[in-house]
Amino acid sequence: MGSGKMTHSSNSSQFWPAEVIEQATDIIMDRLDVDAPQALKVLRRMSQNTRTQMCVVAEQVINHENVLMEAVRDLEEDLHAPPSVF
Repeated sequence: MGSGKMTHSSNSSQFWPAEVIEQATDIIMDRLDVDAPQALKVLRRMSQNTRTQMCVVAEQVINHENVLMEAVRDLEEDLHAPPSVF
């Protein structure tokens, strides 16, 4: 009466990077009241600013919401400001 899932148990708690990014994007959308493209932009900017892979930043957002709120303070002007011309 064993479980047929034994062969998959080692990977059951792991997510694909796209799933992690999607979950973090959902959190950003909820917390900042922005749409999906803006949330992805926030996540990408956090990744660039910290020189950290986007999926790692996404995991930090998921596991430590305070990371998101600290980054948002730095990015808040960019979210709602019109595009700048360089």
